[in-house]
Amino acid sequence: MGFKPKDDTAARLSQQQETMFDQEQFVTDVMNGDYLLVVGSEVIMNRDEEPSGDVKQYLLKALNSSLNRNYKDLNELALDSGNGVDPVRNLLNSADDFSYDLADMSPELRDMIGTRLFPIVLTTTFDGYLETLMRTIWGERLRVVSIDDKRSLDDLRNSLATYRDGSRYSEPTLIYIFGKAEKDESRHYVRTDNDAIQIIEKWLFFGNDALMKFIRSKKVLALGCKFEDWYFRFFWYILKHDFSRFREGQVAFTLDKDSDSDRGLNSFLERNRIYSHGDATAFMHSITESLTSTDPSNPFCEQIIRSRREGGVFLSYCSHDRVMATQLFFRLRAAGFDVWFDNSSLKGGDNYDAMIQDAIGRCRVFLPLLTPYIAEDLTAGRTDNYYNREWRMASQLGNKAIIPVAANGYGLTAPYHTSTFEQITGQPLSGVDLMTPDGFSKLIKSIASNLG
Repeated sequence: MGFKPKDDTAARLSQQQETMFDQEQFVTDVMNGDYLLVVGSEVIMNRDEEPSGDVKQYLLKALNSSLNRNYKDLNELALDSGNGVDPVRNLLNSADDFSYDLADMSPELRDMIGTRLFPIVLTTTFDGYLETLMRTIWGERLRVVSIDDKRSLDDLRNSLATYRDGSRYSEPTLIYIFGKAEKDESRHYVRTDNDAIQIIEKWLFFGNDALMKFIRSKKVLALGCKFEDWYFRFFWYILKHDFSRFREGQVAFTLDKDSDSDRGLNSFLERNRIYSHGDATAFMHSITESLTSTDPSNPFCEQIIRSRREGGVFLSYCSHDRVMATQLFFRLRAAGFDVWFDNSSLKGGDNYDAMIQDAIGRCRVFLPLLTPYIAEDLTAGRTDNYYNREWRMASQLGNKAIIPVAANGYGLTAPYHTSTFEQITGQPLSGVDLMTPDGFSKLIKSIASNLG
């Protein structure tokens, strides 16, 4: 009697359910700031410049050319260098021989990070391409952190500590997971296995401090991070060591269909609801379209339009100016913007503070309404009012445009503004005077520009 063929319908349905990617949930989570981005070397370069897309291969070719050698990888180059000479540092820190030209970068990566929806990026690379790109987007607001730079790490931890809920942190931040090739030779970055051991030892030491808790509170979108690199696999393990509690995320990298280990890895990822995509470049283009396109053909068109307007603008004002703030609120609503506006008496307390912080954290444009009442407070040195605290909060949270709105004679060039106001916000800001003939139209254009 022959064996009856096994009915694997249930198994196939189970696998389909396991590996199904909820794109709508992904778009919603990104809009809510639930994702952080991990970028590997393989997606950095424009493939017209480097067919592999790998910035390490691109740099290796530049080094081989300058040294007239034929090193197969950076590990071989590092082991052969000796005598304290570091060709990689010399190349990357020489403005005469090398510059980070953004045109050489992957246009898909530039577009995706340019959406400003991924303000927090971790990179496995040691070069400055991503940093240069992010500075063009965020300017001086970008915080740069390296695993081998204690000062920058402590600065980040201190910022995380200012949030009641650390996961709310959304300041533009770039973290070099495996170090940065700087002029300071006392700082490590990964080229060899020995380098990797030293760096990973640091990550292990962090354990459950504020930085690791923050990273583990997020979903992860990993692009171009090769799992064939044992040190990256190890980092991934300590990052998300308890896979039973892994918050499902996206992984985009190339798997070798002929490799048993890669097939096993893909199966492992699927079982743990970590979805892989074989073509990282195509995936970047796809998610950028999903997250930004308002074309009716995009199934998330309405969601994008709604998210851009929900809490898009936060109006901050002094209680003396409630009537004027109410008038401005209705004018902005009539212009099509969704404005967060407290129209009840200020109550204070933990619940109210949490509500304000959440609203400011979600807004993309922060409007401090500035009037003679505020000018009087600033001149007298009274800088601990509730609206002052809102200014500071918006400045610390980052990832938003702050547009000072002057009214009734408040001077945007007066000393109380250029010194006290800018000192509170920590940056010089271009404002709009509502009392000028085209003041309101300028404000509308500025808000619309910053909302994209």
